[in-house]
Amino acid sequence: MMFKYELKKIFSKRINQVLLAAVLVVTIIYSGMAIGSMRYVDEEGQDHTGIEAGRLLAENINQWKGKLTAEKISEVIDDYKTISAKYPDEIPNTEYGKTVQSYYDIYSFVIGIMTPDSEWNESVVDQLSDEQLQNIYTIYQDNMKKIVEEYGTTPEKRSYLESVYKKIEIPFTFEAKDSWATMTMYAQTYVLLMAVIIGFLVAGIFSGEFRPGTEDVFLATKYGRSKAIKNKIFVGILVSTVTYWIGVGILSLISFAVMGTSGFFTPYQIDDPYSIYVMTYGEYYLLILVGGYIATMFCAALTMLVTVKMHTPNLAVCIPFFLLCMMPFIARVLPAFDDFFNLLPTVLTNIFNAVRTPIIFQIGSFVFCQISFLMFLYIVLFIVLLPLIYRGYNRYGLKKK
Repeated sequence: MMFKYELKKIFSKRINQVLLAAVLVVTIIYSGMAIGSMRYVDEEGQDHTGIEAGRLLAENINQWKGKLTAEKISEVIDDYKTISAKYPDEIPNTEYGKTVQSYYDIYSFVIGIMTPDSEWNESVVDQLSDEQLQNIYTIYQDNMKKIVEEYGTTPEKRSYLESVYKKIEIPFTFEAKDSWATMTMYAQTYVLLMAVIIGFLVAGIFSGEFRPGTEDVFLATKYGRSKAIKNKIFVGILVSTVTYWIGVGILSLISFAVMGTSGFFTPYQIDDPYSIYVMTYGEYYLLILVGGYIATMFCAALTMLVTVKMHTPNLAVCIPFFLLCMMPFIARVLPAFDDFFNLLPTVLTNIFNAVRTPIIFQIGSFVFCQISFLMFLYIVLFIVLLPLIYRGYNRYGLKKK
């Protein structure tokens, strides 16, 4: 009964109704933006965007679907060299639509292999010999060893990096992954928005009982300092969880229903060959959603705790925005404190960039990659915050009596 009452209190507030309606509208807008960002060029050089573009692009790219052997890579690079020699200034849309578009991801993959320590440089393709192309995966593995030596500052870290890179299956299995690549970008900003909105929703769960005289009535009831507080905490967790996953569920359903799901099993290393996160594009997308959920739940719990301690939601509602939106900007102007900023929950709402940086931690003989470590850390901190919320309100009640 108390549980239903707490739920009713949240959803009966006009501000919360407006926020939830805004979530739905923003979700639909984000889905439309993701779908509209897909671009396909036909054989006549005409651009196509919108509903059909994603599936047309996947169909075009999937002519290269399958094992990405050295022979297939050589075929791609030889064709690109021929076309670029014919059009030294710029490849026209007609040629791009006929051939280059279909294998551009493979072409980019080769550049990524050849430039492990430098910026994007297309000139490396022109310098590749036939022998190097036939041994492209050997070059790839040799470069992995160099990265292990560079970032493996201890024997344990070297062993960890070696074990990570051994998980990469060679040759790669290739499939068009543009729908997943697009959604990782849009999901990244979407989960950030959800965390901020959910912070507003949960901030009011406890604040209503701090109005003059209200807390005396609430705490005077039989379960006012026990079961009622637990119900409030549970409602906060439930509302946060349901709101988050319904939001990302609608976003994903609309977007992938239109763009298609080709590329779920394409290795993420196609885009970032030396990433220490060995996963498929589908797993990458799920990692972004789960990381965002953990950060959201931590911020929601922290918001409730601050509300209980401050007896007002005014400061508490700012916590998700400050932690997840403002801190990344502060980090940019204070590079000397990178070690500190690399441990903040902002990493979990910025996985798009985190997977590109080989940050690893060592505690004793145990080595962890940054994202896994922070996921575990903020799950633990979330759990720790729950009894603190309960105790904070419970003690406030005793003090008032």
